[in-house]
Amino acid sequence: MITTVTIIREVEIEVDVRYIPAVRATHMQPPEPAEVEIIDAYASMHSVILTEAERDEVREMVLENPPHRDY
Repeated sequence: MITTVTIIREVEIEVDVRYIPAVRATHMQPPEPAEVEIIDAYASMHSVILTEAERDEVREMVLENPPHRDY
């Protein structure tokens, strides 16, 4: 699932992320946590490099409020 998150530095930054939901444990397999992969970040149509703190902030935002599946 791919979604876009907005963070604000001196400018508004749009961040495209891929969200992979958690998988519950089964009898044969342990649980797997949700994952957030940052694809790209851009401001005013220009690519932006995020700091590690900003990357962590984006991951937390997505994990706290995960996107809904597109059906």
